[in-house]
Order: sequence, then C-alpha cells, then structure tokens
Amino acid sequence: MSSSSIASSSKRRPSLPSDSSATIVSQLDKPIKPRSSALIKHGKYVALGALGCWYTDLPNAVRNVLNDEAGWIRKAMITGLGSLAATISIFLYLVLFLPWFRGYIPNYPKWQTSARLKVIVPLLTTTILLGWTCIVISLSQAGKRSILHSAVDAVKAVGNASLEQMEGERGLGVFRSMAGTTALFTLTLGILGFIPAPANVPVREKSS
Repeated sequence: MSSSSIASSSKRRPSLPSDSSATIVSQLDKPIKPRSSALIKHGKYVALGALGCWYTDLPNAVRNVLNDEAGWIRKAMITGLGSLAATISIFLYLVLFLPWFRGYIPNYPKWQTSARLKVIVPLLTTTILLGWTCIVISLSQAGKRSILHSAVDAVKAVGNASLEQMEGERGLGVFRSMAGTTALFTLTLGILGFIPAPANVPVREKSS
C-alpha cells in the first residue's frame, strides 16, 4: 500500500461500532425537550381560566346559587362541585400518588390493558362531564321553580328560537354559564399541570 493511501485512510472517520444504530435510534426516539418552561406551558391555562372566571363573575354566581337557591338548582350545583372535587382527587391519584409514593407512572397510552386505568379513565371522563354539565345547568337555570318548568321553557325556547326563554331569572345565561364553567375547569387542570413528575421513574408496562 502506498504512503498516500495510508495517509488518506488515516484521515477517514473511524467506523461506527456495530451497536451504534441502536444508540442512534434511541437518541432520535427521545422526546425533544420543550423550549417553554412549565410556567409558560401550564400558566397560560391558569391565566385563561382565571380571566374567564373573573369575566363571568363565576365565584359570586356560585355563591349566590348556594346561598339563595333551593331545591334542585342548589342540588345540581352541589353535585357539580362534588364532581369537580372528584376530578381533582383522581388527577392527584394519577400524577401525585402513583409516581411519587408508588414509584411508577401508569402507561396512559395503553390504559385499556390496565386493570386499574380501564376503570379510572372512564370514571375521570364521567366526573368531568357530570361536573361541567351540572354547574352549567345550575348557573343558567337559577330562578326556575322546578325541573319541569325548565324543561317546558327549553322546549318553548327551541320552538320560538329564543335563547332568553331558556334562561333563569337569576342565572348567568346559557353561554355565560358555559364560558364560566369551562374557565373553572381550565383553571383547575392548569393548576394540576404544575405538579412535576419525579425523575427516573419507570412507566409501568404490565397490567395492574
């Protein structure tokens, strides 16, 4: 071999080891680190939720329902707030208790194969929908005498294409109630998002 060939071969990059492909794939498969901090990522939901609650005057509206209303309107509000509390409890169980105290993160993408998650995930969905619906109904129908009264007014409102006929005398109105309740859940989930996941905690693959 000539001296020029030896010199050119010495300048070449050394060949990669046989297992380098697996290393490269593992590096490419790692999630990209988010540029935004947790404050920006979850803070925007907290800010939007707080702004929505303030704009719709939701705290005073809820307080008025609990203090001034009776019967089914107040019961609907209590049910909605109880469902919201249940939603918070389930989230704390998933993002706080299991990772920090049990030492593993549930395999959320495969929740249907987990004996625990296939019960918790539908339950979580139910509490969110039930809580949101009950609070909206309570806020929008405040002042109505009975459920039958609200149902009759709803039918008349559809027939007359009049949204005001569906709303209660002391309520926030349908759209305002929906906006305020959505803001409340956005604020709540945004705050829960600030709970950090512990480092070096494995994802549980096996069924629980």
